[in-house]
Amino acid sequence: MNPAIRSGTRVALVATTVVLLVSGCNRIDDRNSESSAPAPTSKSISHDQHAAPASHDAHADHSPAPILAEGQRWPTDEALRAAMTRIREAVERIDPQQLQTANANVLATAVEQDVAYMVSNCRLEPEPDAALHLLIGRMMNAAAALRKDPMSDAGMPQLMAVLHEYQATFDHPGWTAVGQGH
Repeated sequence: MNPAIRSGTRVALVATTVVLLVSGCNRIDDRNSESSAPAPTSKSISHDQHAAPASHDAHADHSPAPILAEGQRWPTDEALRAAMTRIREAVERIDPQQLQTANANVLATAVEQDVAYMVSNCRLEPEPDAALHLLIGRMMNAAAALRKDPMSDAGMPQLMAVLHEYQATFDHPGWTAVGQGH
């Protein structure tokens, strides 16, 4: 594919993701109630109460994360579980010590596509949605860092840190840590 077309496609995908994030993914209708996690208690502003970010960098730092009660994790929905599983699998296919521009770009594209998918299909309540958006901002920043410098500490290490934080804060049945298979 022509590099100009590929770049334009990437810009369109990122722009679409930002639009979806700004419009909010926490739809009140058709919520998924598959998670058996206890109802979290937290202090948070709702997704609709914060100002729309001009960029994803701003979105990643827009407010403090909602706070869960000790030992609790946020519920997940089908779209979130599917997208996060695909992102983890994409990370696991790449040896961080062998990261090159080509496979860094493939990983960045996979992250961007799965973020767009999870956002457009999200059915989370406002507080887990807000917690997720903090992780999404970090994943999008990691994808951008992977494209700029595949060996940057802001790329693969950040993406792996987000996957570990996701495991600690979201109730995703069957989730395994990066590098431990599925």
